[in-house]
Order: sequence, then C-alpha cells, then structure tokens
Amino acid sequence: MQISASYNFFNGDEHLIPSLLLMRQCVEHISIVWQSVSNSGEPITPYAKQTLLAAQDAGLVDAVIAYEPDLMLERHENERAKRRIGLAVARNAGATHFLSVDADEFYRPQEFHAARNLIEKYGCTSTSVNTFLHLKRPIFRAPDNTCCCFVTAITDMTEIGVLEFPHPNIDPTRRMTANSQNHHHFDPSVVAMYHMNLVRRDLEQKLRNSTTRDTDFLHKVQRAVQQWKPGQDFCFPNKGKLDISEVPNEFNTFDDDAERIS
Repeated sequence: MQISASYNFFNGDEHLIPSLLLMRQCVEHISIVWQSVSNSGEPITPYAKQTLLAAQDAGLVDAVIAYEPDLMLERHENERAKRRIGLAVARNAGATHFLSVDADEFYRPQEFHAARNLIEKYGCTSTSVNTFLHLKRPIFRAPDNTCCCFVTAITDMTEIGVLEFPHPNIDPTRRMTANSQNHHHFDPSVVAMYHMNLVRRDLEQKLRNSTTRDTDFLHKVQRAVQQWKPGQDFCFPNKGKLDISEVPNEFNTFDDDAERIS
C-alpha cells in the first residue's frame, strides 16, 4: 500500500508545515498543487510563498506543481481541477491509494496508521471520515457535520468530482469514485480529520477567497466568529449550534493569541 497525499494550496500557510510534518509520518508520497493567484483573482501572500519554499527546503514534499486558475470558471471548478492534478501526480508516482488534503487539515498519525491497516485488511476501495472544526485558536474544537473523503484506492476508473458518493455531507470538489459495497466511513473514535478552518492570521483573506461566492453567508460567518467568546456555543450559519470544547494545541500549529502572549 503506497499512499500519495496531495495538498491544495493558496492560503492557510499558518498550518501547512505542521500539517506536512504529521503527514510525512502517515504516507509515502506528498505533493502540493499551488497557485500564485486565487480563484477570485487575488495574489498569493508573501507569507504563503515563503512557507511553500520552506516546506520544499525541509524535504517535506516530493512534488510541487503550479496551477493557473481559469477565472472564467466557477471557483469550485478550479478547486476540483487542482485536486485532479494531485491524483494524476499520485498515479505517475506509482501510488496505490490517494488522499486529497488542504493546508489547514490534520490527522493524528496513530489514528491514520490504524485506519490504513484496516483499509488494507478489509480491502476497502474508498473511505470517508468525520471532521472537527477549530475556532479562533487550535485549542477550541467542536464536532462538525461536514465529512471528508479519506484514503481511496487508485484504479484506471478513479476520478475526483463524482456526483454520487456513499456518505453524505462530503465536499463535492473531492468526492472520489466509490462503490457503496466496498466503502467504509470511519467512526471518529478510529480516525477523523481536524480542520483549522476558522483559525487564521487573517480570516477575512480566507473568506474573500472561499470556494463559495455567497457573500451574505461569508459575512455571517465572519460576524459569528468575531462575536464568539470562550465558554459559549458557536452558532455556525446554516449549521446551528456547535458545542465548543477547550483542548490542547496537539498539532503544534499556529495560535495567534499564544504568540501575542509570548
């Protein structure tokens, strides 16, 4: 079993290297598909470019591919195109399995290895996982109702962006070819994805370059984050209340408040 993980990268640079350090313990091959201009036409930040170079210099990535978005396309179409490039790179590298990742996503290596052992033992051809949202700081976490494609076997028929998938609430830009008979959705007690989606140096920059063009929704998200205080439930637009718990910064990733204190 040879797994290739491919990162879609434009922002989220605060978390890229900590994520890569853990992913290096989990898979045999890593690629990054990055773009100097976002799907909304905004240039990449100097922070993000420096972080990409630092990841290469540290030997944390095996292939780096530049992607030029077609700004005439919908943003999600460019995002899906980048993921397809990652799958093509995995095929060329001789990988047997594939995982699509974003810079702000984390897996616990011990859970990842337990899951891959189960995938190999039972011959699962596709898998998915639950996710956890992080809010303002990596120490504030809640179970999310969004799920994510996990490790998928690579065959000649494997594609990204399929319409139907055996499990609900999966990001449509990374839904991969799956057969319900050979698909397994992991319980979060086995493995889950930990998402720093609302932990940013500049949250507004992230939201401006979101896959969605629904500015009303994005403004609601920004207001909800700004208004939230520790000890409260978090009311995520279109999701309802999320029960936030305080946890350690177990992934040793960006924590703006901690940096200001130090």
